[in-house]
Amino acid sequence: MFRIKKERPKYYFPKEKSGICVVKRNDESDEDLVKRFKRKFAKSGISKEVKERLSFEKPSDKKRRKKAQSIRAIKREEEKVRKAQLRKIKRRRKNKNDRSNKR
Repeated sequence: MFRIKKERPKYYFPKEKSGICVVKRNDESDEDLVKRFKRKFAKSGISKEVKERLSFEKPSDKKRRKKAQSIRAIKREEEKVRKAQLRKIKRRRKNKNDRSNKR
């Protein structure tokens, strides 16, 4: 019997699935490889965790910091929604003006 090989995606590197490992791709420069590694490392959150573990933070301070973070996130979301609504209103006004100018 003949066995049909399944084609793998262009950038399939099984070694990269475990941990923060980066394998050099064909036609990839060293700078791009380092960039990819840095991005992967930043997304993993290891550096953030190391910084947190370097110094002790009181539980009450942790709560206060997390509460402040959540408040900032909520405000950011509200600001996004408000800007989107303003853009919508401006588009409507612009469309209205365009229609009246055509007549």
